[in-house]
Order: sequence, then structure tokens, then C-alpha cells
Amino acid sequence: MAGESNPPPDPTQATDMEALQARLASLEAELEKLREVPRLARLWRWETDSELRFSYLSDEFRTETGYDPAGFLGKTRAEVGMPRKDVAAWHRHLDDLANHRPFFDYRYSYLDPDGKERTVSVSGNPVFDAEGRFQGYRGTCQNITDQVREVDTANIAAMRLVQALDLSSEGIVLFDADDRMVLCNSRHRALFPHIAELLVPGNHYFDILRANIQNLQPERTPEQVEQWLAYRIAYHSNPQGTLTLPHRDGRVITLREERLADGATLVITSDATEITRRDAKEARKEALFRLLFERSPMGMAVVDMKGRYIRMNDAYCRFVGYSREELMQMVVRDVTHPDDAVALEQRLSVQAQNGHGEFQFEKRYITKSGDIVVGLMTTAVISPTEGGDPQVIAQVIDVTERAAAEDELRSAKEEAEIANRAKSDFLANMSHELRTPLNAIIGFSEVMLGEYFGPFDNPRYRDYAEDIHASGRHLLEFIDDLLDLAKIEAGRLTLIESHVHVASLVQGAIRLFADRAESAEIELTNDVPPGLPHLLADERMTRQILVNLISNAIKFTPAGGQVSVSAVQTASAAIQVLGSATGIGIEPEEIPLIRQRFGRASRAAKHKIQGTGLGLAIIDSLIGLHDGEMEIESWPGRGTIVRVTFPAGRTVRARSV
Repeated sequence: MAGESNPPPDPTQATDMEALQARLASLEAELEKLREVPRLARLWRWETDSELRFSYLSDEFRTETGYDPAGFLGKTRAEVGMPRKDVAAWHRHLDDLANHRPFFDYRYSYLDPDGKERTVSVSGNPVFDAEGRFQGYRGTCQNITDQVREVDTANIAAMRLVQALDLSSEGIVLFDADDRMVLCNSRHRALFPHIAELLVPGNHYFDILRANIQNLQPERTPEQVEQWLAYRIAYHSNPQGTLTLPHRDGRVITLREERLADGATLVITSDATEITRRDAKEARKEALFRLLFERSPMGMAVVDMKGRYIRMNDAYCRFVGYSREELMQMVVRDVTHPDDAVALEQRLSVQAQNGHGEFQFEKRYITKSGDIVVGLMTTAVISPTEGGDPQVIAQVIDVTERAAAEDELRSAKEEAEIANRAKSDFLANMSHELRTPLNAIIGFSEVMLGEYFGPFDNPRYRDYAEDIHASGRHLLEFIDDLLDLAKIEAGRLTLIESHVHVASLVQGAIRLFADRAESAEIELTNDVPPGLPHLLADERMTRQILVNLISNAIKFTPAGGQVSVSAVQTASAAIQVLGSATGIGIEPEEIPLIRQRFGRASRAAKHKIQGTGLGLAIIDSLIGLHDGEMEIESWPGRGTIVRVTFPAGRTVRARSV
């Protein structure tokens, strides 16, 4: 009406509207979350009619199965197709559908359109109307391919773990938190054969423990059995350290238990019989060492790498005039003549750095009374125990009176040198006389081994003949080396120079050792370029160098190794012959030793390899006559390379073909 004004808006209505809109937005968000559930859970919904034909498939069906829903709607479960596995479960599922029973988590696999296998889990409930008439099914289906794959992977891993445990060199047993056995590998059963029938899952820890007591050493009375059981139960309750179980059959088994986070117990066992015997042997050796150390007539002392005394015997105390108590407060420098102190400390330093080595030298001592005495001192490094530091043991012989006899010793030395030269002359002159009977021995032993005049009546005779032949060959090789060395020392070897074809010499040497290498299962190869210049050298000596190189390489190479001989012309035009082998190798500090006459590396003795220690010394001498040089590189456990280099002046640059 004219002149009337509209009433002002009610503020409470606006507030209620905003609250309603906010509530609607919240419900929409919650609904959206619910819509996400099937996607996140990889679910889809399905329905059938009363004839069990699919009437509804949710949108997730296409994504999770890879198939178009149109191909399934209107079809029964049987018409869709039978799963790939477990036909019996499939028929039970069809029976549930036919009898309108609910079902849960029926799992089956099928191939998607790309040919990949997928696995699903389907559940469904029958729907009835108010009068109880069957209307169809409503249910869900979930893509569980990833879960099944993870379970399969875990099962495979568990199976492999069990197989790995069964291959373990140690016995392994697992008990659950209730002390019931869960698993036991075959190694543990082998370690406890007398109770193997009890070592099966489900048996109780203490039943197994009690059953094994009768197999342990020593034999126990009933009271001692209970005491031992109480001790073992206490250990089982709080396992610490390793138990040693001597058995009556002589074996020693060690056992260690570990308590796991879930209360389970892991038991690890191993056969320590050999280790125990070895430890006992080492203990006997230590006792023998102590006995010899204390009762030795020569002075003996053990010091650390700083020269501090650790122990000494009575003979050493008498030598320096101090008591044990006094020496334990001193260092070696305190009893050493000032002029010898620096040299002593240098030797100790070298031994400390190398961790091994032996020195023998004379050293002047100052006794407690102030007298100067001279001792012939031999020092060697004692290998440290695990976690310990190396120590040095020293043997001291009093040689003070020897100073007065130095002139006599010098004369004796000169006479010895004369005798040595005479020996060399004698050996050089006796080449024919020594070789002839040996060749006869070797030849006749080969005739015997060939049974040219009839078979052996007793097979042991063949063994004897083989020993004679092998010993004769070894002695002949030794005499050949010795005679070559004697000729070199006597100065009777002179170069007969000619143009030497190195490739031919290498091939000849390879052929010479082919049978030996094959019987030793060693691959023997050579690599000499066809255009290598001739060499102005003594052909026999060059051949001897090659023979010694190959012989040494084969001797120190284990079965399955490789020996190679090659030759190259260096940038300076020198010709270099290389012998390489994947053998036992040489310690770097022992290389100077093996270049010396009769020098043998420690690894040769360790591997019980026979030899004279002359092979490399002869090579060194022969190449020296050619003004060349020999170099050795070696890596312990990997192999050795020996380079023999003839100087460039012996390379024949223009050679006739």
C-alpha cells in the first residue's frame, strides 16, 4: 500500500540459511569420500536378478577388470566363464548361487584382455522380498591381484629362507615364545643324531634338552643331571655367551642362543671338534714353548715394539746381571751400549712396520756391574693374537770371548772361500761323472716302468720304480742347476754369440714343458710377435733362461692356473722376455731373497713345493753375462711376472731372412 514500508529482513533467517548451506557442503564432501572408497579399495558393486543374470555393475568394474560391462550384463555367472584354477571351488560357488546361499571371499583368477592374470575376491548376499521370494544377489568384488602377488612373493622368500637355512654349515633351530620348536635345519639334526626323532616342530625345548643329557660327557649322576638342567634353564632364561657341549662320541658341539623381540629363541650350533683339538694342540705348544724358554741355556727375552720387557728367562738375567723385577721396569736401551742403541731401535722399527722378519746381529750390552759384554742377538716377530700387538722375541748368545779370536776366524773365512772355489772347480769338472750314472738310473727306471721285459709281480715294485724315476729326475735337475752355477762361479761360462731367433726358442721351450703342464692341469701359452728382431746372444744360455722361467712358473702355479711366455721389443729397442704365472705369488720383501742362490720364499715352504732355489739365481747370472737385467713383480696369492731384458745393443736391426 502507498505510504507503507517493507519490514526489515530477519537476520536469524540469513544465519540459518548459511548454516544449512555449510552442512550441505560438509555432507557433499563426506559423500565424495565415500565415493572414493571403492576406488581406493579397488572394489566394484554388482547385482543379479532372480535368474542370476547380472543386472548391475558399478563404474569401477571396467577399471579393475579391463572388460566392458556390456559383455557381462544379462549373463549368468556360469555363462561368463569358468576360472582358470580350482575347479572344485568353482562348482561349490555355483552351488551356493543355485541354492541362494550367501558367500564370502570366493577367490578366483582370470586373464584380462591383455593376457595378464588377475585375481579377485567376490562376496554376495541373496535378496528376498517381504513374502520370501528370491529377488537376486547384491555383492561386491575386489581386485586383490597385488595382495596375492605379495603373498606369493613372501611365500617364495620364506621357502628360500628355509632352503638356505637347510644348506647352512651351522645348526639352526627356532623355538616360539612358548618354547615349542618351530623349525630345525638338517645340519642341527646331523649334529644331534641320537635325538633326531625329537627335533620336529611342536616338541618342547625342555623335553629335547633332557633327552640329550645321556649323550653328553661326562656321565652324570641323577643329582648332577638336575644340577646341569638347572644351569641350562638359567642360561636359556638369560642367554649370554656360547656353551660348549662335549659328547661321549668324542665330538664337541658349541651352542649359542639368542632371544628375539617376540620372545622366540634362536639356537645356533656348530661342530667345534677340530677347533677344540687345535686349541688343545696350541695350548700344548704354548706349554712346551714356556718350558723351553725358561730352561734354555741361552738368554731369551720378549719385548714389545717400544723395547719394554715383557718376560725373560734366568739365562738372560745372568747375562745382563739384573733380576727379573728390575728388568720389568726397564727397556732394552737401558742395557744397550750407546753406540749400538740407534741401530737396535731401527731394527725394531722395521720389524714393527713389517709385522714380521728376522734379524741376527751383534750388540754390546752394559751389565749391572758396568762391564761391556757382546751378545749375538737373533730377533723375530711373534705374530699377535687377535686384538693384540706384535712382540719381538730375542735370543742372546754370549760371544764376548770371540773378539780375541777374530784373526783366527778371518783366516778360517779365507780358507772357506778357497774351499768354496775348489768346490766350484770340482763340480764344474765333475759334470760328466755326475750326470752319467744319474742318466743310467733314470733310463733303467723308465725301462722298468714301461715293463719292457715283463710285468711287475708285485705292484709295490712299480711304486718303487716311480719313486726312483722321480727322485732321479729331481736330483738331475738339482745337479744341472748346481753345475751351471758352479761354472758361472768358476768363470768357465763364456758367451758363444749368434743371431738367435727368439720365437723359435720360445716355441721349443713350450713344447718341452707341454706334457708337464698338461699333467699339472696348467694352461701353457706363448705370445711372440712374428716380426720380432733376432737377438745377438748365446743360444744355449738364452734357451736355459727360457727353460728356467717356464719350469719355475709351472712349479709354483696350482692346478687350473695359467703360465704364459711372451717377448716384446721395448721403446728403447731392447728385447724383453716375460714369464707370467697365476701362481702362489711372493711377498714383496722376499723378492731380494729369491734372487740369491738357494733363496726360497716362505710361501714355497708353506705349500710344500720342492726346489733348489737356484732357478732365478741362474737366470740372473746368465742375463748378467749378456749385460742385461732381470726384474720380478709379484702379488701374493695372485701371481708373478719375471722380465728378462737384453740390452738394445744386442738387438739385430737388419737381419737376414
